[in-house]
Amino acid sequence: MKGWQNLAMPQPPAQDTIRDDHITATSKEEIGALTGIRGVAAVLVVIYHIYPFTDFPWGLRQIVARGYLSVDVFFVLSGFVMALNYGALFKTGFSSATFGTFMLRRLARLYPLYIVFLLLRIGYSLLAYGSLHVKNYWFAVDLSHPAASLFANMAMIQSWGIATAITNPTWSISVEWGAYFLFPFIIAAILYSRAWQAGLATGIGAGLVILVTWLTLHDGQGHNGPLDAYDGRTLVPMIRCLGGFTLGLATYRLYRWAPARRWAGSWLGWLVCLYLLAGILLHWGDLALYAAFPLLILSLACNQGRLGRLFAWGPIFQAGVLSYAIYVIHNPWIGLFYWARHTLPNYMPHWLAETLIATGLAVSILGAAIILHHFVEVPGRRLVRRLTIARTKTRTIEA
Repeated sequence: MKGWQNLAMPQPPAQDTIRDDHITATSKEEIGALTGIRGVAAVLVVIYHIYPFTDFPWGLRQIVARGYLSVDVFFVLSGFVMALNYGALFKTGFSSATFGTFMLRRLARLYPLYIVFLLLRIGYSLLAYGSLHVKNYWFAVDLSHPAASLFANMAMIQSWGIATAITNPTWSISVEWGAYFLFPFIIAAILYSRAWQAGLATGIGAGLVILVTWLTLHDGQGHNGPLDAYDGRTLVPMIRCLGGFTLGLATYRLYRWAPARRWAGSWLGWLVCLYLLAGILLHWGDLALYAAFPLLILSLACNQGRLGRLFAWGPIFQAGVLSYAIYVIHNPWIGLFYWARHTLPNYMPHWLAETLIATGLAVSILGAAIILHHFVEVPGRRLVRRLTIARTKTRTIEA
């Protein structure tokens, strides 16, 4: 119990940062496994969205069918990383200046690629069809209420119970953007409070996740599982995000406790991976699988052994670096996939067509992600950060 009490006022590393999508705990220590798990989760989401899970053999079929839970891994990981990088900003309490700096940094991370890809789809719809209400045409948008939908999507608030996301996967970006507004208050309850208060806040986070599984039974929407909540016209996706985000913050508090790091850095990671694999193959419920996600993040953050090196391995790590771009842009490839499946088998053997389609999807999505990451995402992030620095200097001079 003494160890928990020592967590009331954790001392984050002085140079916690995310540098060009590389998650680091200090200037010398890079948590490559956390970058890697982000890449694995992004790839699973892409496969889940594009390929019918029935296409895969036993084992892979069950993994792909639960691909929607990869988004929950993102939410837990995001809470952990936000605490790792920005928790110290609010150690002494809330201030509007600090909060503004935090939100601008997060805007720099999310918005450049998000808005460029959104504008590409809107521009294509207007140039090709002269309308924003275009049904069943590749890359075009279909907005029943264009003005309201455009405003909500451009402001990244569409999935706050307002509208559907124009680019479907960005519903999760919208709700995470909403979670950032609550970050200073949640982190005060999790990191800078007594152990019982942190425990209560953690329980509320877990309760929100459980609540989602009840709400999906009564919202009249189609779901592939109890936690498969994504329709931004309701508040259920926001609740889903806040639950995972809070549990990620709580995981960081545990990470700050030295005995927990020693315990998690040894055998725990392998045990968690085996638990998840067994749960997926044996069709355990979503909540049973979800319970392992905070432990997975904790173990990967602490593990310097083979498991950590596996998730930090070059291709997996690079997928993590590109994960945001891969996630944002992959949705239009669904239409291309079904077109190719309908067309190519007419001209070649089925096995060759499937091989070409899978290869083409992987190469084209990865190529587009690399281009947009290097020429949109990173430059845009630097531009917004320069504006942030200029804003800070101006405020300092005025003061």
